[in-house]
Amino acid sequence: MKKQIARLGRVTAVAVAACLGNSSGNIAATKLGDTSHPAQRGSPIEELRAACGSGAPTPAGSVIVRQPYLQQVTSTSALVGWVSISPDGEHVDITRPDGTLVLQAMAEPEDVVVRNAGETQQWARVDGLTPNTIYCYRMANGTPLSERTGFRTAPAIDDPKAVRFLAFGDSGGGGSDQRALLARMFEFPYELIIHTGDLAYDDGSIDEFEDNVFGFYEELFKNLPFFPAAGNHEYNTDDAVPFRSVFALPGMETWYSYDWGRVHFVALDTEASYETQAAWLDEDLTATTQPWKIVYMHRPPYSSGEHGSDTSLRAALAPILEKHHVQLVLSAHDHDYERMIPQNGVAYVVTGGGGKGTREVDSSSFTAFSDEVIHFVYGEVGVDELILHAVDATGVEFDSLVVPLSSAQTSR
Repeated sequence: MKKQIARLGRVTAVAVAACLGNSSGNIAATKLGDTSHPAQRGSPIEELRAACGSGAPTPAGSVIVRQPYLQQVTSTSALVGWVSISPDGEHVDITRPDGTLVLQAMAEPEDVVVRNAGETQQWARVDGLTPNTIYCYRMANGTPLSERTGFRTAPAIDDPKAVRFLAFGDSGGGGSDQRALLARMFEFPYELIIHTGDLAYDDGSIDEFEDNVFGFYEELFKNLPFFPAAGNHEYNTDDAVPFRSVFALPGMETWYSYDWGRVHFVALDTEASYETQAAWLDEDLTATTQPWKIVYMHRPPYSSGEHGSDTSLRAALAPILEKHHVQLVLSAHDHDYERMIPQNGVAYVVTGGGGKGTREVDSSSFTAFSDEVIHFVYGEVGVDELILHAVDATGVEFDSLVVPLSSAQTSR
């Protein structure tokens, strides 16, 4: 299961931005936008743990030095990753909540960057599952290495249930802002997590991934799939080799797409060739039949923050986004929140307040609302409408966005 680590189309015309800045900022919004669509509250993991358990390590589980986490979850499959100091014979037992064994997936080691000598990255692929179904899993090697815990497969495209996701960016500083926002992440009932880049400050090293990503989000990652986009800080270490090592992305590159129910998600890599990805994106969006399309990346096509709009990125992508009626584009890089006035039917939002401080944000002709605040966004995608909620690190919903399914088609 060797990942390709050669990087295509490296952008040489754009320098890596500093993006270091302060580690703490405004954990509470300073003003309110549209708060007329309050989000549903509830735990993202309570149902899964009630059905299966917490996934806590057993005494024998001390050999697992990076706790299990979910990648590439689809309607019929999943990939479980972990790091072990005793990899021989390790596997994942998949059961139903009642304890019935579904299958046993043997671990496959991968020769990639790890934190310490003697550690091994392990992956176990699980296939043949049923859509929108809770499955339990535990780690074992002849003896249990963890208690059971649960995950849910993606829904089928025709499932009427809302698709709910969490999104944030510029998070991995390891400070109090990141921890404050993490506490709020347990208060909304989403099924998957996406990230708009700069996960592991300051340099995307393996130590920073272990401490500031897995060390923070371990309890969420056990139960919920995580789909990150790369940021510029990921490329500060060995051309993003640690980023590529710790994640198993749904493709051979750091840009990729996947489906979750009625939504087609696309993650782009704004440190790689815009031209190459624009051509790929056009083909990818042509092929999908999903009615909802959400694209996310690190550098923002529109922004009134410190870095501002990446106009080269906008020029490369906007015609394709509009052509294929993409409803929502999420980005980061600027450590703030900004919702744009829809541009030719496409809604753009900057969500870069994930925990690495905040920075001043202005207002432009394209701005609908902006604030300098630690936050995440929580999306609910129904059959005919998408609602995006912006929530600060005190738990206050300070803004929202409503996007009708037909908006991109009718506002061109």
